[in-house]
Amino acid sequence: MEYIIPYYYKNFQCAADRCSDTCCAGWEILIDQKTLKKYHRYPGVFGNRLHNSIDWEEHSFFRYEGKRCAFLNEKNLCDICLEAGEDMLCKTCRRYPRHYEEFENIREISLSLSCPEAAKLILGTDRPVSFLSKEKETDVEEYEFFDFFLYTKLQEVRDHFFDLIKEKKYSLETKMALMLAQTHDIQNRIKRHELFDVDRLLERYRQPDFPERARKKWKKYGHRGEVRYYLMHGMMYRLHQLEVLDSQWHRDLQKWEHTLYEQISPKEYMDLKEKFEKDMEGRAYEYDRLLEYFLFVYFCGAVYDGDALSKIKGAVVHTMLIRELDMASWIENHGFTFRDQIEITHRYAREVEHSDINLKRVEKMMGEDPFFDLDHLLVCILGQQVF
Repeated sequence: MEYIIPYYYKNFQCAADRCSDTCCAGWEILIDQKTLKKYHRYPGVFGNRLHNSIDWEEHSFFRYEGKRCAFLNEKNLCDICLEAGEDMLCKTCRRYPRHYEEFENIREISLSLSCPEAAKLILGTDRPVSFLSKEKETDVEEYEFFDFFLYTKLQEVRDHFFDLIKEKKYSLETKMALMLAQTHDIQNRIKRHELFDVDRLLERYRQPDFPERARKKWKKYGHRGEVRYYLMHGMMYRLHQLEVLDSQWHRDLQKWEHTLYEQISPKEYMDLKEKFEKDMEGRAYEYDRLLEYFLFVYFCGAVYDGDALSKIKGAVVHTMLIRELDMASWIENHGFTFRDQIEITHRYAREVEHSDINLKRVEKMMGEDPFFDLDHLLVCILGQQVF
């Protein structure tokens, strides 16, 4: 089995009781069957507590006291870990914030943005992401219908996008627009079972003059700042269609939406957007890191459903929405710190990425909602551009 991790992966350290948030509150923690058996056999007083603090139904979870796991003590430390040792943690607690994507003979492991400490590692550097690979002797899982040729093409496309994101001469808008337009072409090859043509497309995309030729075609999307304003409002509004995990997040989302799209005019919004982006020039790399994160975690999953375009749409939309929320915070607080970035990003990721319902809803939006068609997204990206 080949294991692939981002270069910063081994630098992660849990902040435990020093964390600005806790992963032991606000969501259900599923307990795997192997650990359930250990909990069932655990002796003594603590064994009784384990038995009484677990919902033993078919999908077993720790019971909650308020919004907190029953084993999260007043010091924000885990009593299971303190009483029985780390080996007694369930798979979910042992792994988090590590995220696993499984492919035939390949396991990709990332850190989740929903963890504040992981988010600091991911976003707190201008160094483009790179990856480490290692072979380990493990049992090989059989994938009856795994399309390895499609997977290799998706890997090649993803590597091309990582190279594109590294390019400092391109703006974030150019990078996102190129990723969308190029994946639109590649998606057509996937649908027509013409994967052999992907290599030719990638060769064309890598030509030095390709971005400039693309920009000439994008002129129709520029000078449409007011349309962009209404489209971004519609995109933000769709976040309310997701399952609410944290009611405070929902209230803050409404507040930020009001700040951006209700208490100011489209003209004021466009002026503020220019000032915000100028204020963030020295930290623009944070959005490159966001694009890289969503690209690495989700893109190659298209090997299972053939929908590469929805994966790229998701990466672009998540990045744009987080930047919008950043701007709302900047307006309200008359500035925007890295700490603010971590707060917004990790809370956004908790809501969107840690609910199977929300992941499926976002995927469906990207693939089926006409609001997220290519032309609308290109206006959202390029509408305030001057060509």
